[in-house]
Amino acid sequence: MASGLILDPRTLLRTAPLITSTCTLWYSLDQDFFLNVFLHPDHRTRSNEFLPSYFRVFFGYGAVRVLGLLALTLTGGGYNILTDRRSGLGSSASLPWYTAGTLFAASHLLFVPAIAPKVQAVAEDTSQGLSTKDLEGWLTIHRMRTWTVDLAAWACFVVGMSIVE
Repeated sequence: MASGLILDPRTLLRTAPLITSTCTLWYSLDQDFFLNVFLHPDHRTRSNEFLPSYFRVFFGYGAVRVLGLLALTLTGGGYNILTDRRSGLGSSASLPWYTAGTLFAASHLLFVPAIAPKVQAVAEDTSQGLSTKDLEGWLTIHRMRTWTVDLAAWACFVVGMSIVE
């Protein structure tokens, strides 16, 4: 097949969750960097003023990006789990890594109940002019999620992808 000479579809599908989890991890680190700028002492007073409107716009686009990447990661991970189980009756060495990576990626959603109220507090300025305090709370949970489930998912897909069968 000519398309296999240029790009093997199976390799692309095995690589997909690694690529999308890399994007998720990178975006998460970027969010931390860019949002932390609002907390710098030189900006903090002015940040309290415009942070709510910024958050309303930022999270509209950000949620679509995060959920899109997550859907692609779960789809790619699920595909690899199913094909590994079908081809080797569950004996593939990469199967546990794709399974763990997919479960870690899905665990990203477990943080929604802790993060959603903080996002809402910043966007609606419920603290009436102290949105940076709410942002600090969001960043604390965000960092915990980044360095646990997002990094773990990525690491599992790195290992799963590197196993040559």
